[in-house]
Amino acid sequence: MRLALAPAIAATLLTSLPPAVAASSGTDDVRALAARKAAVIALMHEKAKRALVTAAQDRVFGEYFGADAPEEKARLKARIDQVALGVQARFQVAEMCLIGRRGSEISRIVGRAVADDLDPDETGNPFFAPAFLQQPRTVYVAPPYLSDDAHAWVVGYATPIAVGDAAPAILHYEHRLDAYQAALDDEVAGPDRFALLVDPRGWVVGDSRRPVPAAERDGAKAPDAYFARFRLAGLDLAGLEARLGGGEAGAGTLPDGDAAYDIAYRTVEGWTVVAAERRR
Repeated sequence: MRLALAPAIAATLLTSLPPAVAASSGTDDVRALAARKAAVIALMHEKAKRALVTAAQDRVFGEYFGADAPEEKARLKARIDQVALGVQARFQVAEMCLIGRRGSEISRIVGRAVADDLDPDETGNPFFAPAFLQQPRTVYVAPPYLSDDAHAWVVGYATPIAVGDAAPAILHYEHRLDAYQAALDDEVAGPDRFALLVDPRGWVVGDSRRPVPAAERDGAKAPDAYFARFRLAGLDLAGLEARLGGGEAGAGTLPDGDAAYDIAYRTVEGWTVVAAERRR
């Protein structure tokens, strides 16, 4: 979570700081790099959302919620399991589940297996309430969280199941963060030229200079056991964005001790891609 200063104090501090150096060929280069990486992340989100929405249109969901007999519900639940297994096989999702409006799981697959220990209460999950506020055929993308089922940090996607004018359930799945980390690595190498992926709360969840482990370890649950807070050129993410113009994208050159960095950022789906190169 980003901490906000009082508007008057923040304005005073920002106006007292030296402005970022005007754009140059170096900032043009990192601006292009940030745009390319942001486009990759956006495409990954778009593919994940499209696949989930497509799965949610399967008529088996409407049939399940329209059925009364327990035997018929059991038969349809088995078909729902097969839909989820098919999605997992195609898109390598870590976990996928159907959750009723009161929070009980109706179906869940983890990896390539159907779970039989269904959770009676999923209402505390970060995607639960926002997903029910979504319009049909739209998807809520949750900030990264540690999944109890995948035992890894994941990105959660969730969409309402529409049956007539009602939404009796949501369909949800998770992708491990590893895939998003891998998207940063191509064409970026070395400590002086790098790309970072920062989640909506300011945690660095991807770094082209080093792996950011996603797997749960030693029972650690807090994000600071896995991720570092974003900080570059002495600034947190909000400060960096303000210095580089604000809005969804910006670029400039900022001092960092005895050195300086050409830096650009671009925001997509609430995440921020930061590209930087140290000036020689």
